[in-house]
Formats: sequence, C-alpha cells, structure tokens
Amino acid sequence: MTAVESPPPIRSWLIWLTAIACLPPLGLNVLVPLDAALREDLGLTAWQGQAAIALYVLGLAMGQPLAGIGADRWGRRRTLLAGLLLGLGGGLLAALAGHGATLLAGRFLTGLGLSVVLVVPRATLRDLCHGAALQRGMAIVSVAFALMPAVAPLLGWWLLVQGGGWRTALGVVPVLIALGGAVALWRHVETRPAGTTLPGWDTLPVLWRHAAPRWVALGFAAISSVFFLLIAHGPAALRESVGLDGREIAAVLGGTYLGFLAGSLWAMRQSRRLGGLALCHRGGALAALGVLVIAGCVVWPSPLAWIAGMLVYSTGHGVIFPSALSVVMQALPTRAGMAAAFTGMLQMAVGAAVSGGAALWPGTATQRTAGVALVMVGLGVLALLAAHRARPAVDPT
Repeated sequence: MTAVESPPPIRSWLIWLTAIACLPPLGLNVLVPLDAALREDLGLTAWQGQAAIALYVLGLAMGQPLAGIGADRWGRRRTLLAGLLLGLGGGLLAALAGHGATLLAGRFLTGLGLSVVLVVPRATLRDLCHGAALQRGMAIVSVAFALMPAVAPLLGWWLLVQGGGWRTALGVVPVLIALGGAVALWRHVETRPAGTTLPGWDTLPVLWRHAAPRWVALGFAAISSVFFLLIAHGPAALRESVGLDGREIAAVLGGTYLGFLAGSLWAMRQSRRLGGLALCHRGGALAALGVLVIAGCVVWPSPLAWIAGMLVYSTGHGVIFPSALSVVMQALPTRAGMAAAFTGMLQMAVGAAVSGGAALWPGTATQRTAGVALVMVGLGVLALLAAHRARPAVDPT
C-alpha cells in the first residue's frame, strides 16, 4: 500500500489537481445556455431539460462512494483513470444523442464517471499535506469551481451561436476528459499511504459519530444546494423577473460566480489565522446574506440586485467549500478517500434533489428560486451552529 513512485513537489500537484478539478463543473455549467436549443432540436419538455442537469448531479453524487472505495482500496491513480474512461463514454453518448432519453442517459453516465474527480484530488491532497497546508491546498483546487461556472456558460453560448450547435458545445466535455485521462496516465503517480483504512460498511457510522464534522457536512450540503438551484432554475427566473436573453443570462450566471473565486482565495489567505469551522461560519453568513438579496427580487426585480445577491452568495459558497471539506477530512485522516466521498455525495445528492424538486414549489420561477434558496440556506446555517456547539466533544485527530 505504498506509493509506487516518489510524488512530484506539492506545487506541481496543485497545478495538476486544479486543472483536473475543472472537469465536473465544466460538464455541469456548459449546459446552462443550451436549454432552448435542446428543447427545440430533441423535443425536450421543460422537466427533461432540468433533468439533464439533475441527472448529471445525481451521477456525481452516486459515484462518489464508489470512487471513495476505489481510491482507498485500489489506489488513487487507477480509480481516477477508470472514472475518466466512464465519463468519456457518457460524454460522447450525450453529445451524439438523437433523442431525449439518450441525452439523459449520457448525462448521468458523465456525472457518474467524473465523480472520481471530486474524490481523488481531495484524497491526494490529504495524502500529501495536513493542517493549514491542506486547507490552503483545498482552497487552491477550489479555484476550478470558481472559474468553470464563470467560463463554461459563456463557452457553451459562444459555440452555440457560432454555428457549432449544442452538439459541439457538449462535445467539448468528452474531448477535455480524454485530454485529462492522457495526462493522468502519464502524470498521476500513486500517493495512497501505508496505513490507509480499507473501506467497509463501518465507514459511514464512523463518519456519523464525529458530531462536529457531521454537522459541517450537512450544513455544507444545504448551503451548496443553492448553487445547483441557481443553475437549474436561475435562467427561467432571470427571464421572467428582469427579461434577460440567453447571452445576458450566461454572462450574469458566469460573472457572478467569480465571487466563488474571491471566497476561495480569501479562505486560502485566512487559513493560517482561522480554523476550518470558523471559516465555515463566515461563509454561511455571506451565503445567507446573498440569498436574502435574491429573495428581495421577488418584490423589487432588478438585474443589479440579482447580480449582487448571486455574487455575495457565491463568495460565501467559495469560503465554505474548501473549509468544510478540510474539517471533515482532517477528522478522519486514515479514511481520506471515503471522507471526501461521503461529504461530496451528500452535497451532490442534496443538490440534485433540490434542483429537481424545486419545480414542485408553488408560484413563479422567481418565487420558487427564492423560496427554496431561503429554506436551504436557513437549514445550512442551523447545521453550522450545531457544529459549533458539538466542537468541544470532538477529538480533531
């Protein structure tokens, strides 16, 4: 169970892990400006258009426990390569789809395969460093989750209007997965340390018994679900509320998520001064403030208010994202793969349920988006408060 080669310096690892971490958010967000084109060409219903996002997120959620088992049992490298191969097949299926059912199946398989990229980089970082260094590393890798929501919608819209169509836009995903797989085959050496606990059915109870990390994971999942809600329902709400067109929606959704970058960088800078749980509380407070501003658009619709609300929310999300993961993973150092997997699975499962189930909320698209966002952020803040109260009873090792 020792590494087969000496791993490269941590800086080289961070560059590679940040690059590969771009794949899951790229696959998710590139679909945002394609909803109208997919409905017209494939005859998708509104529900199927939302399902193309929800099933991708569900694949990310369901695949992470499998990726955690593989990463801890068979190693980081082999698990990463196997998942990228599955994601490549799913991406090709979606890009070549001739009808809605094939598109949805391809999207689910793409998410299932790319789930390894949400587990292996985090477990690899935990292999290589700990403490403040791990928290900084997690924040750096989280830059991918800031850049892709900003870049991918604009990229998808540009490819669509340049005459390539939705197939070209979706085709970017398998092309980049194939490139990532080639680099992983050459670059990603095994880092799983000796002493890694082989995964078993006891992993989830062990995670659950750590009260503070458990509440942090639940709070993180609830607050993060608003991100998926805005992707699935934000375009309709922006059209309805302030009359934006597809290009403007792509720019607003992409640009405001640059707040995630600011939040991740701030978390990285504060990692020496503040612990992970303290950063989670600050991120949760910012996210709640942003959602309150978005909710105000139900009564006073304004493009500037939408942008400000999403920017503040995404900044808070950027703070809590790496901080929550570092809290959970440091609580279980010998189960790093499974800790990352279950935390990510919970986040994605809640996100898929919220983005898919929000359509059942009564009212207009704006009312649905604001109402569900308020409920989920409220639940997340309560969970983080419970984590603070449970902290003294937890052994951080």
